[in-house]
Amino acid sequence: MKRLVVSLVTFGLAACAPEPASTEDSTDGRLLIAPEIAGRSLPAPTEHRLGEGTEAANKSARKRWYAELHRTAPDVDWKAIERDNALVEMELRNARASSGIAFLSTNAWTEVGSKNQAGRMMCAVLSPDGTQVYGGSALGGVWRCDRGGTGWVPLGDNLYGGVSEVLALPGETVGAPDVLVCANSSLGLRVTRNQGQTWETPSGLSAVTSVRELRQFDDAQRTVVVWAQTNLAGNVPALYVSTDYARTFTKRFQMSTTGNSDAWVPRTGPLAANNVFVAHRGRIHRSTDAGFTFAPLALINSAATDAVITGSEAGAPTLYVALNAGGWTIHRSDNAGTSATQVHTPGDFWAEMCASTVNPQVVLYGGVEAFRSTNGGASFTKLNDWGAYYGDPLRKLHADTMGIYAWPDPQSASGESFFYCMDGGIWHSATSGSSPLNWSMSGLGVSQYYSTLTSATNPSLVLAGAQDQGYQRGFVQASTGSGPSTNLTQLISGDYGHLTSSDGTHAVVFSNYPGFTLVQEGQSNPSLTAYVDFPAGSNHLWLPPVVADPLLATSYFLCAERLYRFNKTAPGTWTSVVHSTQDFSAGAANYLTALGFAPSDAQRAYAVDDAGRLYFSTNHGTNWTQSASTGPNEHYFYGNTVAVHPTNALEAVVGGSGYSAPGVLRTLDGGQNWSALTAGLPATMVYDLVYARDGTGDVYAATEAGPWRFERALGTWSNLSGGVAPLTLYWSVEFVGTDLVRYGTYGRGIWDYRIPPAFHAVTYCTAKINSAFCVPAIGFTGAPSATAPTPFIVEASDILASKNGLLFYGQQPHAAAYQGGTMCVRAPVRRTWVQGSGGTTGCSGTFATDMNALIRSGSDPQLVPGATVYCQYWYRDPADPWNTGLTDGLEFTIP
Repeated sequence: MKRLVVSLVTFGLAACAPEPASTEDSTDGRLLIAPEIAGRSLPAPTEHRLGEGTEAANKSARKRWYAELHRTAPDVDWKAIERDNALVEMELRNARASSGIAFLSTNAWTEVGSKNQAGRMMCAVLSPDGTQVYGGSALGGVWRCDRGGTGWVPLGDNLYGGVSEVLALPGETVGAPDVLVCANSSLGLRVTRNQGQTWETPSGLSAVTSVRELRQFDDAQRTVVVWAQTNLAGNVPALYVSTDYARTFTKRFQMSTTGNSDAWVPRTGPLAANNVFVAHRGRIHRSTDAGFTFAPLALINSAATDAVITGSEAGAPTLYVALNAGGWTIHRSDNAGTSATQVHTPGDFWAEMCASTVNPQVVLYGGVEAFRSTNGGASFTKLNDWGAYYGDPLRKLHADTMGIYAWPDPQSASGESFFYCMDGGIWHSATSGSSPLNWSMSGLGVSQYYSTLTSATNPSLVLAGAQDQGYQRGFVQASTGSGPSTNLTQLISGDYGHLTSSDGTHAVVFSNYPGFTLVQEGQSNPSLTAYVDFPAGSNHLWLPPVVADPLLATSYFLCAERLYRFNKTAPGTWTSVVHSTQDFSAGAANYLTALGFAPSDAQRAYAVDDAGRLYFSTNHGTNWTQSASTGPNEHYFYGNTVAVHPTNALEAVVGGSGYSAPGVLRTLDGGQNWSALTAGLPATMVYDLVYARDGTGDVYAATEAGPWRFERALGTWSNLSGGVAPLTLYWSVEFVGTDLVRYGTYGRGIWDYRIPPAFHAVTYCTAKINSAFCVPAIGFTGAPSATAPTPFIVEASDILASKNGLLFYGQQPHAAAYQGGTMCVRAPVRRTWVQGSGGTTGCSGTFATDMNALIRSGSDPQLVPGATVYCQYWYRDPADPWNTGLTDGLEFTIP
């Protein structure tokens, strides 16, 4: 295990010097690096540079691990299932946003952060007027900021799948917001015309499998250009265009042969109106008629299987083509593709390359680190070692280059703006790629968290394990509005997950990095005291679970082919022993994938292996018994998490891959038998489970399809997002106190869900005496719920017989004179259906409305958990001067 020595410093909050050769200023001090680890040996980010072979192996190991978690039957496409799950949620959110009704449950969710530790960003583009920047993230949607990286605003919380490319078009009418066209691997192209409130699907792109270039011709129609791989004739590239602001696309050109390809559309100058350059099967092709026809030009290498092409408009243009023919090579053409010469063989290349708009000699490419050439690719200089970021995050790039972009920019001293999209955010350069500044220092909430651990004795103190942004610590700050509230300090770099402690405090905390266990000792003044290597020769997951021993704070268990226990034998030293002789690699299995101990009886434990087999132990994990019944299709179940009831040691749940088998199983007899617990839960991946601490016995889940809750009283699962929490992957969940649920997301940071208070219903206001001198009264039977199959009847009595009436409701109470009575609900109001009161004489009529049926129907987006509703009955009273009867009002909350 390589550990790079990096000198770290703490940054203050003072303003920094302006970017060289630029008129813009920057604000420093929001990325906090812990002083207690200055000079410590740090592990590299997981996608680090230890040589070409090691890098490739480590990067692929994480991909294999992720694929392994998503176990399915051979004919089941889990990505398609998750895409369908997301589309259902997106349609619901679109409908709610289009209704123009504000959500009532927004107070249930608050964004924690990190405010200062940004995660993976994929792309960046200037707004049409150059005053703002739009950036796409891996799984955190699309964002907008002002120049300088201030005022970050999420625009993609209603969009699934992240954004790998973004195009910004000016609004269609004067004063209209920019139109954003976004591409991702899950949904293809999506378009928003209202800054992310709703998203549209363009037509005409059903054959597209991946978007390789998303640009705009500089023509009167503002033609949107998509160069894509398709399913046509196997894998034939094609060009699609739209002249109606990305509503519909038509195929304008299709290559005659299959193979991966890339395209470049000039960004400025006369060629930007109609030129397209393509690299395909080792050859350059050019269109000068807006993509209707292409002429083949230089054949560089017919053995190439993939390509990247970019260019500089300052040349003829000057083109740069990277080809993969068993290894990447970079070629330059000084005559618009007629011929090309190899100029460089990169050693660290992730198919990201971009050339300057103003200087044909400047070209950049990226891999783990970014490289820049000022001599036409003849030689390249690394911008900085990835480790330098931790000593100067404002001016040094983070590891892992996901995208490099250059755009014409008259506000920049060089006439262009370069953007580096890295695993730690977005950097901007006003000097043709040199001297970049971090524009992600505050407010870009796209952290990717595997795990969080909040102290049981100090609920404001949280630890978090992130992808490529290390092991973090911070004090949760109260939210003051939208956006992340809390800065976190990165104590050490890398990937960390499975944060665990024996008693829930931070006195001794264990977490895993791929290859060793990190040990933190001390809650108030933490010290990272040990890196404990995994047992030699052990077989385990890439990021194996680690579980603190509930009986001894300084010991922990590691899940592998056997259950290992690590004991502290000296300061900073932990030694492993085989805790159980049980061989978890027997048969079709390889190792344990999850372990949990009962909070009320530490002798009882539950475990699951990677073959879906479930086990229980009654002697603290020393001996194990395989469960007799584990539900259907256990061989397609991959267990990720175990949670045990807080007071009943015989009840536990396990969650995992729920595509070809139930995603959640529950035992009520100590692990002897397990049955599916999936009513209402979509087929999805369950990453984490936790039991409620409020005595309800409810279970909360972090899943690929969002945050979910199993309501024990109702026997069903419900989605907690309420159209408010981001539409992304939820990886971890924990309880803080008795009424706060903390979720770690993989792309939108940490979010808190405050459990709404228990249902209440109360009458208020004053009824109007009717013409028969009766006082009509509103009441209710049952309880409101967004998921319960049982009714919640809002009723009225002492109504005039045989009269029509209806229930109306709204968001706020009222007490205003109205037609001789009192209006108890403030406008705007919604009406339910007209109904007859029945009865025969006098005031024998009644009304009844099942509000739960209305809530469950989804027809009214304001009827969601957390909403408080105010309602009142109106009915006809012919003998009344206003022909109107009114009951009193009823206030109720949907739990």
